[in-house]
Amino acid sequence: MTQDIQDPRAGFRLITPVRVRYAEADMQGIVFNANYLAFADVGVTEYFRALVGATGNEDSLGKFVELFGGDNWVRHAEVEFLAPAKADDLIDVCLRITRFGRTSYSAIAHIVKDDKLLNIVKLTYVWFDPATETVTPVAQSFVDAVMEFEIIAPDRAIPAE
Repeated sequence: MTQDIQDPRAGFRLITPVRVRYAEADMQGIVFNANYLAFADVGVTEYFRALVGATGNEDSLGKFVELFGGDNWVRHAEVEFLAPAKADDLIDVCLRITRFGRTSYSAIAHIVKDDKLLNIVKLTYVWFDPATETVTPVAQSFVDAVMEFEIIAPDRAIPAE
């Protein structure tokens, strides 16, 4: 069980507001559980957009593969449900990368309404070469950009070179 978090936005540089749409809620007006993964994906998309922009390049997701020489697939996802969001709520998706391995990295998203933590989404991605669709080591240029971008430095499962 998650401990009470005083400020669920603390430590997150990327915070994206999202308005819950009617279609994302069930008949009781509560967000359907699978949509929390979609909200986290919005956070990942905006994180990558901000990361590309922070490198001094045009703020375009199309530059991601060009800049970092690879892309990523979701390997694992889990959601901890603490409280529901409802149709028309304005929520914040807070996302940061927490850990790098050799061929993977992990991220965490806090889904927050007002000052209340609603959900915690944990994601693990594997890095791959888009030309061959094979898993490869996470690009050092990506690791360097994330380390420069983050407020809290991600853990390293392998020593930095």
